[in-house]
Amino acid sequence: MLTFNNTHYKKAANMDPSSFDYLGKTKPLKANLLNHFVKGTEGVLKNSSDLDTKTKLVSVFDKLTPQSIEQEKLASMQPLNRLPKESLELKESDFSEYIEFPKRPFWDYDMSKEEVEQHETESFQNWLKDIQEKYAGKQISWFERNLEVWRQLWRVLEISDVILIIMDIRNPLLHFPISLYNFIIHEKKKSIVGVFNKVDLVSEFTVFAWKKYFEETFPNLHIATFSCFPRDKNLIDDTVTYALKNQAKRPRKRYYHAQGVKNILSVCRDVLDKPNVPVNWDSIISRYDEDSEHEEEEEEDSDDSDTESINGLDDEFSGILKVTSRAVHPHKDYITLGLVGHPNVGKSSLINSIMRKTVVSASRTPGHTKHFQTIYIADNVRLCDSPGLVFPALIPRALQIISGMYPIAQVQEPYSAIRYLAERIPLEKILSLTPPDFSRDYQWSAWTICEAFAEQRGFHTAKTAQPDVYRAANAILRLTADGRILLSFKPPGFFTSNKYEILRVTEADSNRDNSDDEDKKEEGPVVITKGGFSALASDSE
Repeated sequence: MLTFNNTHYKKAANMDPSSFDYLGKTKPLKANLLNHFVKGTEGVLKNSSDLDTKTKLVSVFDKLTPQSIEQEKLASMQPLNRLPKESLELKESDFSEYIEFPKRPFWDYDMSKEEVEQHETESFQNWLKDIQEKYAGKQISWFERNLEVWRQLWRVLEISDVILIIMDIRNPLLHFPISLYNFIIHEKKKSIVGVFNKVDLVSEFTVFAWKKYFEETFPNLHIATFSCFPRDKNLIDDTVTYALKNQAKRPRKRYYHAQGVKNILSVCRDVLDKPNVPVNWDSIISRYDEDSEHEEEEEEDSDDSDTESINGLDDEFSGILKVTSRAVHPHKDYITLGLVGHPNVGKSSLINSIMRKTVVSASRTPGHTKHFQTIYIADNVRLCDSPGLVFPALIPRALQIISGMYPIAQVQEPYSAIRYLAERIPLEKILSLTPPDFSRDYQWSAWTICEAFAEQRGFHTAKTAQPDVYRAANAILRLTADGRILLSFKPPGFFTSNKYEILRVTEADSNRDNSDDEDKKEEGPVVITKGGFSALASDSE
């Protein structure tokens, strides 16, 4: 079995994309390395028995052509087209032409395991073919092309009582597959909770605005928030340059203090409809009181290493692959909370925070979790984690890279992602870059930003000692994935109206009135039978 360490991936991350071209032409070891990094559409598995259980769940994405890589490289050398801040506003209609994800085809007990798998394979291949034909000529995003990974999603959706969709708060609409929402609500008839994760990266007002937008747009969705780290108290406005620069200077060492577990479990309790399973929710939720919610421990942000382990899959997962033809439904004696979401949205970190210890491996690498995992938080309450899975969508691939949905070490052409980033935020100011001619009016391009950053960091090629532009671009993308370079999208009307300010004031007034009413109830009615001073005197006696 081929294994990888940090050194392998760091070297690969700093290589020029063309360096991978020779890998498949020599020894089998190098061919395996190529297959691990980038697989084309021809790599779609035809049968679950084609690979062993330890390798079949490696994600499969298509590969860019040399011509497209060269075109994007040339485009990155053109001056940037700076966009107004209103370009950061996103709405549901921006993703209106969503693409249906593959559903599990019909089966019954009269079918053998082989027949069920064959039907699933044929259905999946037909789905792929339909997408390629329907969206030919359109820039469809990278998406999961490995049937085995989709099978794990099917299992989680089938056995779960409540589905939690985990979303990165920096772009929650991107991480909220509308086709999945419709499927869970209208076909599965199950409750669904949306979890805004990494809320420490943005201001409280941004979280508030997104919450209001989702509540209005998706009425069957219940929102909770979560973060592994506390928010910087000075982060009041996450759109101004000085705040973005301070974010970039954030230390690598941060205090790990999970916040929001209590909120998530409370929402799950409220939406759950399974009265035949007795659960002491108060006891479970009380574990996460404010003063005891996860011990604080200093933790250093790990490198964005692509050391995805494809060894040691648990026995439960291995068994699931062997019982494809068996019915999988929510267990009558258990409450199952299923976690689904794109890669790198933090499902593993959320599970570890709920368990208050490391029970699943977490990494900044997109899609680090590659198999079905079940963890019990009580005798009859369990979490079911699915692999990070990229749904198909008509969105720029550069946005996918910036949003952490594609492994950075596998990015063949990073310059379009840098251009996408620099057109929306003042990247050169955030990184404190010096223009080549020291002019304030210098026309930056994505390429020159990478060159200047390479000079600043001392990134040079080995042979010619030129600025290592590819390595610099790679490093910028890692800073973005980590949140130290912040690209935070907003709901519609965030910049162009005062809608959310009004909603916040209205909600604050309502909360204050409710609080006053509660105080009056606790104090009880005040009955004045004498003059005011006489009453006070009587009370004092």
